[in-house]
Amino acid sequence: MADLIRDFRILLRVAWLTELEHKANLFISVIGALAFNAGQLLFIGVLLHAFGSIGGWTPAEVIVLFGIRMASHSVYAFFFRRTIDVDLVVHTGEFDRYLLRPTSPFLQLLMRRFNLQQIGDVIIAGVILALVLPRASITWHPLLVLWLALAIAAGGMLEGGLQLARGALAFRLRNTQSLTGLIDAVFGTYGNFPLQIFGPVGAVLFTAPLPLAFVAWIPAAMVTGRVDSLWFPAWLGWLSPAVGVACMAASIAFFTRQSRHYSSPGS
Repeated sequence: MADLIRDFRILLRVAWLTELEHKANLFISVIGALAFNAGQLLFIGVLLHAFGSIGGWTPAEVIVLFGIRMASHSVYAFFFRRTIDVDLVVHTGEFDRYLLRPTSPFLQLLMRRFNLQQIGDVIIAGVILALVLPRASITWHPLLVLWLALAIAAGGMLEGGLQLARGALAFRLRNTQSLTGLIDAVFGTYGNFPLQIFGPVGAVLFTAPLPLAFVAWIPAAMVTGRVDSLWFPAWLGWLSPAVGVACMAASIAFFTRQSRHYSSPGS
């Protein structure tokens, strides 16, 4: 474990310094992320202004959900975003170098580039949560704060785990990039809303086959007390962080197993 932590710190420092070499690109990327997320928030604001609520959720509750989704996405973007690069490192032969180095190929994949441009996501999520959480009808206590932090981290792990499992297919298939866009689109389009608005079938679909509900809908329902919108017993909602952790663990195991089928393009 000590060696793993040391390797992580070294690779993180190298990726950080590499990203800082292109400050203009970093600035433009951050501004772009801010503009994109502000646009999403504006769209939700227009819906709330027109209808007053979404799925029975008050404006404050909907914005809490959006903030949690953005915070979870920030965790994914900072630590697991490079899972989208599996196709690239496999088909260009970059994975050869991962196998020659005395550290985990999975860790090398995550640290091949550090996403400083995702600071825009962090700023938006932090500002939203700082402004709306005190205004929402939430009875705070230390365990709830800790649980929400775990749920946000687990949401990022869940999104990263799905992208990693998708990428692991590249060891056998020629191209899986279309699935990358599909996962991004589903999380970015549907993850910002209370999922019961898609009806009973949609709520179940986004919970079991595609576990989008565990990123924001379930955590937001638990902290705001909107457990009436869930289609399953409320006490199960408190176990939702375990889903993200389990998804990441299973995806790492799947990635490791699939990597045994790697065939260097130079061979």
